Amino acid sequence: MFSDEKKFNLDGPDGNQYYWHDIRNEQEYFSKRQAGGGGIMVWAGIGYGGKTNIVVIKGRSNAEDYRNYISDQLKTFGKKIGGRSWIFQQDNASIHKAKSTIEWLKSKKYRIFPWPARSPDMNIIENLWGIMVRKIYANGKQFNSIQDLEKAILDCWDDIELGEIKKLVESMPNRLFELIKSNGGSTRY
Repeated sequence: MFSDEKKFNLDGPDGNQYYWHDIRNEQEYFSKRQAGGGGIMVWAGIGYGGKTNIVVIKGRSNAEDYRNYISDQLKTFGKKIGGRSWIFQQDNASIHKAKSTIEWLKSKKYRIFPWPARSPDMNIIENLWGIMVRKIYANGKQFNSIQDLEKAILDCWDDIELGEIKKLVESMPNRLFELIKSNGGSTRY
């Protein structure tokens, strides 16, 4: 099971500061609200057999909060989407690597996929976030409220088909091959 958090802003994807403009069309104007006008942080997991629920994270999270919002997801979806011998992948965020989180995962007998520090991000859920961002913010879409943005995120997550996820999982051997070939450098993924 591949997992990660993602931030979505009212004004557009996190970190998106520029856009391409076709000079044959009228220029679009985007609001410049402070810090993207506010946003939502979400967590989710995917595997060959499907996806977890998407979890909306309220405020800043600590290790205990993280354990609370992944607990039901891992219990409910781990075996279903990852198979009988599933392994949980998470990155090296401090709340993921906190001693209390690691001990909790071990106490639940969840196997953890080792994720090297400062590694190229080969997590396939990043590609799924990218697909969602393109759909949610299509044609420069912005949102007037957190509730509208949250609904768009949840609807988009519900619309993701299993075939899309399976294609990402099936790309892992090629991703790893390219990573090895580039000696840990950048790849086309």
